[in-house]
This record gives sequence, structure tokens and C-alpha cells, in this order.
Amino acid sequence: MINGIRRGKSIKGSIIEPRFGKIFIERFLIWLGVFSVIALITILELDNYIWDQRYQTNKLYRNRVLEEAKVLYETDPESEDYLFQQDLFKIRLSIYQSVDYNYVEAQIRDLKFASDKDTAYIILPAEGKEHQDIFFIEDISYFDPIDKYMDGKISFKRISSNIEKYAYDPLIKLGCYMGIIDPEVNYQPRTLYVNREKHTFIPGIVEISFHGKTYEVDCTPVDTKGFEFYGAGDNYWMHYYLVNYRMDPDLSSKDISEYDVLDPDEKDFPRTIELNEFNNGDKKYPLAIGFSPIKGMSLFELAPASSIAIPIIAIIFAVIMALILSVVKYQRDKTVWKIFEYRIKTTEAMAHDLKTPLSAMMFYLENLEESSKEPDKVVEYTKNLSEKVVAMDHMIGDILLLSRSESGQINLTKEELSVKELVTESLKEFPGIKAEIEGEDVILTTDKKIFAQVIMNLLSNCDRHGKKGSVVDIFISREALTITNKSDKSYDDADSLKRPFVKGDDSRGNKGAGLGLAIADNNLSMLGYKLELSSEPDEFCARVDFKP
Repeated sequence: MINGIRRGKSIKGSIIEPRFGKIFIERFLIWLGVFSVIALITILELDNYIWDQRYQTNKLYRNRVLEEAKVLYETDPESEDYLFQQDLFKIRLSIYQSVDYNYVEAQIRDLKFASDKDTAYIILPAEGKEHQDIFFIEDISYFDPIDKYMDGKISFKRISSNIEKYAYDPLIKLGCYMGIIDPEVNYQPRTLYVNREKHTFIPGIVEISFHGKTYEVDCTPVDTKGFEFYGAGDNYWMHYYLVNYRMDPDLSSKDISEYDVLDPDEKDFPRTIELNEFNNGDKKYPLAIGFSPIKGMSLFELAPASSIAIPIIAIIFAVIMALILSVVKYQRDKTVWKIFEYRIKTTEAMAHDLKTPLSAMMFYLENLEESSKEPDKVVEYTKNLSEKVVAMDHMIGDILLLSRSESGQINLTKEELSVKELVTESLKEFPGIKAEIEGEDVILTTDKKIFAQVIMNLLSNCDRHGKKGSVVDIFISREALTITNKSDKSYDDADSLKRPFVKGDDSRGNKGAGLGLAIADNNLSMLGYKLELSSEPDEFCARVDFKP
């Protein structure tokens, strides 16, 4: 218990000093719960969104596989386009396998295809032909020099894996759109070796553009026998169309769950049938394509950036909301607490200061009654009693004056006054003060009565608390009025003396109620001026700033 005010613990109906940490934690937990629910809903919606995107993307590329298969099926095996259509279908399978951890097998008449290996292909101009030439890489290991170059920073396998792995992450997509993330890597063949009979190629020198820089990596193998050299020169139209690594090399024909088939009897394509129907049925389908189902993956695997960002954002917003509301409540509660604390301390101080003269008055009254037959004592006690009544009257007057000055319920009447003349007149009320006035005379337009009360209170403070026999230095300028007096005591926090009922002495005595500086400060605030107090060893200074 401090000054009758409870701190820390509260009793019913009491006001306790607010603690910002406690207020913040309470609101943080509330908002954390709110944003956790929002984050959970967002994550669930994101999971549904990504699953829908995966389904739609797989459906799109699956339909393209079916379209290309139908074209190949309808192409005459004896025509010049047949081999070209086979290569296009291989490309389509290669694209589909890298879309989303997919696996596909196809049987078209007597041809069998499967997306069971890493591959790359290139399209080159073909003179005298209706179609360009498509070449598939002889062995994907020919790209090992690129995968090892710069510690794998521009590796085909690593970059293509990351692009496919995070293709559905909204945050990474946004980063790419805004240019914050740049996954773009351009692989440009400068030289290569082709086998036109087998439709295969071997890479030579590969030019790689990565983050604004260009690198050249020599992938030429030791043995290029059976392959024809092909130089790109400045013909940038020739490029690696796609390099595909299997996203899930463990997938195989055992993972196929259904087939899309061409049913010659029903003239229906595609018709989706289950695996057991395809394996156990009597029908032989001239066109059948088996697909593995969309692989079940967690949201964290498919959208790691967004999965981490959502709870982090939820926590950040919880902190921000809790901080804003905590500051508002803390400031409000702190204001209430200060008013409550001020009221308690003021009441205690008033009670103490009023009790002192009352106790003395009771003492004199008791002795006055007992000394009725002693005229000298009656005169003495009556005189002392009168002095105490006057002191109480002055004290109550000061309390009322402080109340009016704090509430601002004083009508101001402005007029011109000379600060030097007013100080000189006020000094006449304190014959015990020796003062020296320096500086220039300043004319102010303000309320003379209120400003005079300020001067009287400041000089009264010098008279009561100044060192006896010392000189009070008064300096007047256009900026301020400064009153400095010698003092036996210094104060670490001189501004605290502007608070009501705060005295320079540690114990409450008969030197006023500690309201003089508080009244002066409030009056100056009403007039638009400012009171500054400072204390140094053996010296106390009150400064009235005319231009605060």
C-alpha cells in the first residue's frame, strides 16, 4: 500500500495502476485467437484452391495428350508425317510427365510409349521438308557438366525441379510477377551433334543466361562418332525447347489406375475405364492411354512459402492489433489512474495541511477556556487562534484558486502591463527579500491580475525557501522573466514542484500548502506562457517563458 493506493492487486471497486505488459498480453492472446482462426480458414481455402488448380492443370494437359494421341492414331503409318507425329506425341508425354508428378503409358496400334525417363528435345529447321526436325537427347547425363557448374546453381535438374515443385505457390507466383523472384534461366545451344536417322542429339557448348549474366558450359562428350556437328551461329531461333526431369522417378506402370481408350465398336473416345476392366476385359483397344492419379501432397510441400507466410502474417497482425489497442487502453487507463492518484494524494495533502492549523486551534481553544481568568494568556491565545484562522482561510483560498485555474473557469481580461513595474510593486509585499532587477523592460498584453498572482507566488517561494540574507536575481528580457534565488537545497526533479501539494521540504510544515508553484504554472498556461523550474547546488531558478 502506497499513500492509500493499491498497486498490483486490486480490490472490488478500486482503481489500480495499469500495466502495459499485462494489457498487451491479454489483447495479443485474443487477437492471436482471432487471426489463428482466419489463418486456418485461409489455409483450408488455399489447400482447396491449389487442389483445384492441380486438377484443372492436369486435366488440361491430359486432354492435350489425348488430342495428340488421336492425331497420331489417325495418321497414316505409311505417310511422311507419321514419324513426325510420333515425336510430337513423345514431346506431349514429356510435358505431361513434368506437370505435376505424373506418369503415363500409351499404346497406339503397335506402338508403345511411356514417360519413364528424363529427356530433352530440340527442334531444328529442316530444309525441303514440311515439318521441322525433332531430336531427343541421346543420354540425359550429357548435361552433367551444367548440373555441376557453379556448384549446381544453374543446374537443369535443380531449377526445373524447383519451378515444378512450387508452381502452385501463390506467394512465389506473386514474387515472380513483381520481379522479386527471378527463376528465369535461358539455355541456348551454340553447338550440338545430331543423328538424323535415330532423331537423337548430343549437346556441345551451351550458353546459359541467369540473373542478367551469361555463362558458357562445354557439354561435348569425348566420343561423337555417328553424329553430325551442328553450329547455331547467331541463329537464336534454334533453342532447347524443353528439358524434362521426372518429378517422381518411383512412379511406374503399377501406379496407373485408369485408362482412356478408343472403343471401335462404340466409336467413343476417350472412354475412361478402371484398371481391372482394362486388364480383365476381352476387348483389345487400338488406342489406350493409362494415367497415374494426381499425387496426394501436403500444402506445405506444394506451397511452402505461403504455408509459412500465412501463420507469420497472422502473428504479425495479432501483434499490430494488440499493440494499437493496448496503447489506446493503456493511455486511457493511465489517465484515469493519474486522476485517481492525483485525487487521493491531493485529498491526503489537504487533510494533512488543514489538520495542522485545526489542531493548533483546538489547542488554543482548550487553553483559552482554562485561562479565562488570565487576561494576558487570553490575548495571546486569541491572537494565535486568529493567525491560524487566517492561515486556514489563505490555504482554502489557494485550494479554490487552484481548482479554478485547473478547470480554466477564469475569464481573462487582457491589457498592457510593464513586467518591470509589476515585479517592483510585488517586491514591496516582501520586505525580507533583497532583489536586483536587470535587463530591459517588457510590455505584455495579458491579464494583469492573473500574471500578478504568478509573480507573487514566485516571490513568495523565494521568501519562504530562499537562503536568508541572500540576494534574489531577477532578469527581464523579451523572451523570459528569470527569478533566481540562493537555496540550501537542490532538487533532482525541480519540475515536480509544479504539482499540487508538493513541497520543497521533505516533511509537511507550516510554510504553505505547496500550491504556489502549481497555481503559477496553471495560470501561465492559461495566459499562453510556460513555467520552467531548474535547480543546481545552492541555487533555484524559475523562468517564465513569454514565447513557449
